[in-house]
Amino acid sequence: MAALFTACEEISQEPLNKTDSSAYAPTEEVTEYVEETVSFTEYVAKVPEINTTEASMTIEAEDCKLNGSLYTDEQRKGFSGNGYVTGFYGGSADYLVIPADIPSSQHYNITVCVAADSNVTSSVNVNDRNIGEFVIDGEDERFVRVTFYGVYMDEGEALIQINQGSDNFEIDYIEINNNDNIYENDFEIQTEPVAPEASDETKKLLKYLNDNFGKKIITGQYASNYKNTELELIYKKTGKYPAIRFGDIGGYAQGSIPDESEIKAAKDWNEKGGIVGFMWYWNSPSSDSSIYAKDTKFSLKSAMTDEDISQMGIAEIQDLYKQGKITKECLKLVEDIDAVSEGFSELANEGIPILWRPLQEAGGGWYWWGADGEEAYQWLYELMYDRMTGYHKLDNLIWIWNGQSEDYMVDSSKYDIAAIDIYMGPNMVYGSRSEQYQWLKQVTDSGKILAIGECSSIPGIDEMIRDNSLWSFFGLWYGDYLTSSSGDTADVYTTEEDLIKMYNAENSITLESYAGVYGHRN
Repeated sequence: MAALFTACEEISQEPLNKTDSSAYAPTEEVTEYVEETVSFTEYVAKVPEINTTEASMTIEAEDCKLNGSLYTDEQRKGFSGNGYVTGFYGGSADYLVIPADIPSSQHYNITVCVAADSNVTSSVNVNDRNIGEFVIDGEDERFVRVTFYGVYMDEGEALIQINQGSDNFEIDYIEINNNDNIYENDFEIQTEPVAPEASDETKKLLKYLNDNFGKKIITGQYASNYKNTELELIYKKTGKYPAIRFGDIGGYAQGSIPDESEIKAAKDWNEKGGIVGFMWYWNSPSSDSSIYAKDTKFSLKSAMTDEDISQMGIAEIQDLYKQGKITKECLKLVEDIDAVSEGFSELANEGIPILWRPLQEAGGGWYWWGADGEEAYQWLYELMYDRMTGYHKLDNLIWIWNGQSEDYMVDSSKYDIAAIDIYMGPNMVYGSRSEQYQWLKQVTDSGKILAIGECSSIPGIDEMIRDNSLWSFFGLWYGDYLTSSSGDTADVYTTEEDLIKMYNAENSITLESYAGVYGHRN
């Protein structure tokens, strides 16, 4: 039996919207940037004093407060103490509360010893703050240990809550130990892009990310369209623009006429001195085209081939299809990759580096590129990487792996940055998400820059510094996560106060502090 710590649930955001699906007219200008000066006081992070103390305690689940349908049992073998707790039947009242006397204000590892007869997902709260989820793979009857690393707790009484799961499971005990690793800055990050023959601009941008990693966080925002409505709202509220404008390259796929609006918007942002980021909401190349596995019958497994097609011309690949050596699905994937590569070549020709985050959240299984399992995903990622960097010779891509699961890890020689997408419910404190930071650090063996690819809220600058978990950058999603129907800040996921604090913090990088680093702006 195996246990896996996962980082987020399926998320509810919709693909980036285009207000006009037609090509972006060359003469059309994006929304003018506000010229008047808006000033705010620089925010200095408030970080508590950390008093490191050796600590180790084990609390038997059966000695804690049982709520709802929970009860103590002794049927499953291998438990410690006088039994274990079970009865997590899914009701909101089925949760276990573990009180703990915390000896010092510092970071701890929280280990839960659990077992189940089926695949079960549950979550853990500490003092009403969600610290993440765990998955039990119920293939056998053993108890296993699942650890959440680097959880900050203040001195005094803490309440740890194990919530109802997707199915019933058992809890034997909870361990709490002090965490020393979180205070160590032992990263040995690669200094050169993984892509061969990367451009000077690409190398400089990666060096900038390296130089600031662990010191400052780079602000980023997804733009729902080329008008940059979200970025303008952030400026209006904070006096600063995000350094990174994230867009979607999806308009180039499906054999349609390329939507030039995002490429044009990327060029404009580069001219303003900003960093360009792209993801790909890749609609399956099929008649029932969709990004979601539940809405398309497209089979990635059917596309897989042993033929070495990554460096072939498209005519040669089409011949393989005619000969029956590859499937139609395989051919269509290559055609879409070629179309997107054509769009990126416009930016490469102008020396514009790109933070490139393809095939996101594959481990969740809700997108077609992840639903057929890790082997199919890894084959597609490798095909995309090899074809874009080798055949198309794109020298402006900084590759971001965003597989969202250790099972979906790709070769470390084919990505520069490891990112994770973290969405939380409305009106929840986002904090540092240090538990996910520590998990991602372990998954990548501390050899990569770590970033938040997408998020529902602005991360907490105070908590990130306190937890030594200063992500390289974040990308706040659009829509309700930022704006209301009236066009103002929604204050549901991210408050105006959060925006002002982040964009004026001494440890954050905005467009104003980044622009001109490489001569794009005087």
